Amino acid sequence: MLKSITTLVLLAGLSLAAVAQNIYYRYPGPGGSVVIDDRIPPDAVPRGYDVIREDGSIVKTVPPQLTEAERKSHAQEMAIAKARAEAEQKMREWDESLLLRYSDVEDIEVAKQRALNDIKVRISILKSNLRVIKEQILTNQAEAAELERQGVAVSENMAKTQELLRRELAATEEQIITRTAQLDSVESEYERDKARFSILQERVEKRRSLASPKSSRAH
Repeated sequence: MLKSITTLVLLAGLSLAAVAQNIYYRYPGPGGSVVIDDRIPPDAVPRGYDVIREDGSIVKTVPPQLTEAERKSHAQEMAIAKARAEAEQKMREWDESLLLRYSDVEDIEVAKQRALNDIKVRISILKSNLRVIKEQILTNQAEAAELERQGVAVSENMAKTQELLRRELAATEEQIITRTAQLDSVESEYERDKARFSILQERVEKRRSLASPKSSRAH
């Protein structure tokens, strides 16, 4: 009820303004007709209208009100457009980064091998650490077993050391798994870079080939 009263008050104000400024309202009428009047009925407002001067020039345009389905469709279209724009921006940034870092595909291959070798070195170090930890655990277990055979209780400090070694062993094994998986992901990333760079190179060559006849004719 309050909304209806507010709408009526607004329309009354618009009608008074129309009379004072000699402006009119152009809105769609029944059967696809166009109505021009110095006032607009409340049921025509949702369909949208133009505020025009006496000479027909437009003061402003009020678009039709969207239905719930139309609002949802519009929101979906906006979300798709935003996602597309973000994807295009990321692609531009990727292209710019490739062109700044590399001069040809061979440069990317060299960078890939360097990155893979670095990961392999880290894996080798981790495996070496793993062997040391395992040896320490075995030594600790042997010492604990010998004490038990002698009827001596294993000290709390030795038990804590064994627990810490086991935790370090698990953490190192996890790091090795992570680094090994990283080999595949890094190689895939560089291969994608190579494929994209090849496309960029083809585009550059195509532009050059298209421009060269023009430059020849200019000479």
